[in-house]
Amino acid sequence: MVATILPAIAQQPGFTPADRQRWLGEMRTLKHDFIARELELDQDQKDRFFELYDSMEDDIASLNTETREAETRVASDSEATDLMIQNTARTVFEQKRAEGQIEMTYFDQFSQILTPRQLLQLKNAERKFTQQLVNRRRALRRSDNR
Repeated sequence: MVATILPAIAQQPGFTPADRQRWLGEMRTLKHDFIARELELDQDQKDRFFELYDSMEDDIASLNTETREAETRVASDSEATDLMIQNTARTVFEQKRAEGQIEMTYFDQFSQILTPRQLLQLKNAERKFTQQLVNRRRALRRSDNR
């Protein structure tokens, strides 16, 4: 979910590509710190896990980007055929399954690094991190509107 939210936030007006990259790097560091605390990772686990985790997140972000680009391209093409539109719609609807397949390709590797309990807690830690981002964004919007 964060792989979807973070790029959307970083594409705000006024964000240069350099700003976006710096911001995404900062968010990745915050997420690492949060997950490491939530799962109580030791240093060896951090070193081994986050290299893989970042690779998974990059794969998911690439999938999301490709899907959005295809959707935008076909939606704006006045000459797109019904078949092209339907195939693109199918790709959009299948995106979550594709994300799950990416995650499952990393599951066995994660289980070589994390304890079973840590592995179970991972998804919850990701959700908590995302919820904290959403809550902070809401709080900033409220303070900006005052």
